[in-house]
Amino acid sequence: MTLPLMALAVGAIVAGFVSIPPALGGGAALEHFLEPSLTAEAATPQVSEVAAAAPAEAAEAAEAAHEEPHISHLAELGLMLFSVAIAVGGILTAYRFYVRSPQTADQLKERYAGAHRLLYNKYYVDELYNATFVKGTMASAFGLWTFDRRVVDGAVNGSSWLTLFSSWISGLFDRYVVDGAVNLVGRSSEESSFVFRRLQTGLVQNYALLMLAGVCAFVSIYLLVR
Repeated sequence: MTLPLMALAVGAIVAGFVSIPPALGGGAALEHFLEPSLTAEAATPQVSEVAAAAPAEAAEAAEAAHEEPHISHLAELGLMLFSVAIAVGGILTAYRFYVRSPQTADQLKERYAGAHRLLYNKYYVDELYNATFVKGTMASAFGLWTFDRRVVDGAVNGSSWLTLFSSWISGLFDRYVVDGAVNLVGRSSEESSFVFRRLQTGLVQNYALLMLAGVCAFVSIYLLVR
């Protein structure tokens, strides 16, 4: 929380230098810069209400609405002196209790221990911020990391292992079933070729003998069936 407070302090100092009031010889540049956004919205309802009543009064209302709200220089000086007096009073009080008589500060700390603890811990804003936003963000980040590691990565790794397993099964099927069937057909053709090759002698007498045996077998079957 220290760095945000430092940034706010620097911004307050810069805004103070830019917005020096006319009572101190400044031009109130920031006030004039924000004037259109601060006066235009406030002027619109007044002008619209009066315009519905009378056009002449609408013009006067528009001029009155665009007039810059202004307080006297004496009031500005009074407010500035009041704020400076509060700051100086706080500094003098701190000097009185913590420099000149620190024992008084210790006595007050013991007497009002609860209030001292609350103020010392800055109303526990840092603890509340740490317990809600910091630890909440860390818990959600850990939950998302666990989900990514266990679920997302698990699904990706599971799909990769499933792909490897299915490819291994497909390889076994291709090797032992598909290739086995093809090799069986080739082996059967090769073995049968040795048998039928013996019949292919090239001699006419053998072919005639085979034809006669075939005719005899056909006639025998015909006679048996008849």
